[in-house]
Amino acid sequence: MFLPFLALPKSTPAASRAGFSLVELLVSIGIIVLVLTIVLTQQSAFNSSVLLRSQAYDVALAIRQVQAAAVSSESDGSGNFRTVLGLHFAEDDPQNRSYPVFADSDGDYYYQPAELSGLQPGLDPRFEIREIRPSSGSLPADNALSVVFERPNFDARFFTSTGELSTASVQIDIGVAGESGTACGDDVRTVEVTSTGQVAVLECP
Repeated sequence: MFLPFLALPKSTPAASRAGFSLVELLVSIGIIVLVLTIVLTQQSAFNSSVLLRSQAYDVALAIRQVQAAAVSSESDGSGNFRTVLGLHFAEDDPQNRSYPVFADSDGDYYYQPAELSGLQPGLDPRFEIREIRPSSGSLPADNALSVVFERPNFDARFFTSTGELSTASVQIDIGVAGESGTACGDDVRTVEVTSTGQVAVLECP
């Protein structure tokens, strides 16, 4: 007597034993490439934002160091303890990735190349000084500003090529080189210096 359940299984066609088809493989690879592209793009944007924030804090720290040196009782080597120290910022300078530190020697409180003092800070080549905005008044055509400190006060004073700028504060935008945005965030960070000597990196709203 023949029992159906004892029958040997029929051989499976070769097609049903095959793995992924070419279409399935291409779709899978496409999905993997898409996910990797998104992850790498987001990682690059994150790294750029972190580096930009770090650059803004480096500028703020440089201003603080100049302020502390200016009000300290450190001699310049000639017996003079009242050296005026400052930093110079310029939007339109071809090398707008630098902000030279200077010791004012001619009494005009404004940067001259011959007045460079100490180690010179600078921005990473991927970033630039995007804009300089006083809270009141305006910059002259050269869009340049010297922020100076003089013992014994911690107060900051602001000078342009035409003289002292009467303003409560100045904001200096540090941006990604080659970009043109002005909104705070991934492309721009702002350092603020007030006339009372406060220095801060502004947080985005």
